[in-house]
Amino acid sequence: MNLIFKELLPSDLPLLVDFLTSETWSYHRNLCPTPEEIREAFEKGVYNNSTSCKTFWIFLDNDKRTGLIRLFDLQDSTPLFDIRILSIYRDKGIGERAINWLTKYIFTTWPDKRRIEGYTRQDNLAMRRVFQKCGYVKEACHRKAWPSRDGKYFDAIGYGILREDWKQKKITPLNWNDLDF
Repeated sequence: MNLIFKELLPSDLPLLVDFLTSETWSYHRNLCPTPEEIREAFEKGVYNNSTSCKTFWIFLDNDKRTGLIRLFDLQDSTPLFDIRILSIYRDKGIGERAINWLTKYIFTTWPDKRRIEGYTRQDNLAMRRVFQKCGYVKEACHRKAWPSRDGKYFDAIGYGILREDWKQKKITPLNWNDLDF
């Protein structure tokens, strides 16, 4: 399995609309973005902006568009990301390889980035396993912070990786019990 990452181009807007409307994104805040919402976000620079965000297609064997990675808050020392993989390509190791790629990409492209963060819903066990496999540490639980369109709220779980941990291929655990009261 050969993965290739290609930056989203301005001419890719129709492909982006097709991709994001092709299925329901059950673990994202907007489960079913409309073409109008996608076009508006694209025009506002949500997918590509020279200073704050970049988006990449994930291709399998150079011709199968399997996913999308959006890096954002790139102007901060701690950027964030969003990843979407088409359901027919999930559970094949693409998420893990994509997160490892984006981690290396950020840390080698921007020497000022100290850490990277990502969030997922508490019930997205596959993504939580990917974070762990890629050396990300669970750092936060925001209770009932992730609204869904049906009015339910889910816990948002935050993960992060430090530049020095990535470089040294180690994991610095958190001390969740730092207070004795």
